[in-house]
Amino acid sequence: MRSVKQIAWTTLALIFLAVSWLWETFAPLVQAIIDLLPLRRLKAWAHAVLEKLPPYPTLLVFLIPLALSEVIKVISFVAFARGQILAGVLIYLLAEVVRFGLAAYVWAVCRDKLLSIDWVARLHAWLLRMNDWAQRQIAPVRAWIRQALEEAGLVGSRAGIWARVRALWRHARRR
Repeated sequence: MRSVKQIAWTTLALIFLAVSWLWETFAPLVQAIIDLLPLRRLKAWAHAVLEKLPPYPTLLVFLIPLALSEVIKVISFVAFARGQILAGVLIYLLAEVVRFGLAAYVWAVCRDKLLSIDWVARLHAWLLRMNDWAQRQIAPVRAWIRQALEEAGLVGSRAGIWARVRALWRHARRR
């Protein structure tokens, strides 16, 4: 039986990897949306402004999506309070897309300038180490899932998600 400490560390690793996945997923998505927008002059202006900014003001621009998402989340909480659950969930998800997507876009444009700030570079290096740690931490969980799917004959096949979930459930109950 796994110890509580192991479970806590694995949970922390999974949360960290989920946030990393969101970051990696929304960056290209928002970039694609921005590329589709017919605002060539506005995008060129924004890129030129970001290029001219020194590192610390660029850091403030990098934090704007966080502030914007918090304002949008307040609107979602108002929708929840009024009993509009679906609207609240959709608005909350929009806030997360804004936060991750726009921050990822600004990071992509200004990465070198932001990394010229010593503490940002150290934080970035630490986050990369945390990502490596999280990958190592969940390796046994991945191996367990892979074994269960192999035993059920669902690795590499076109089996649906529910067949895989049922296989994992059966595997967990046997242990």
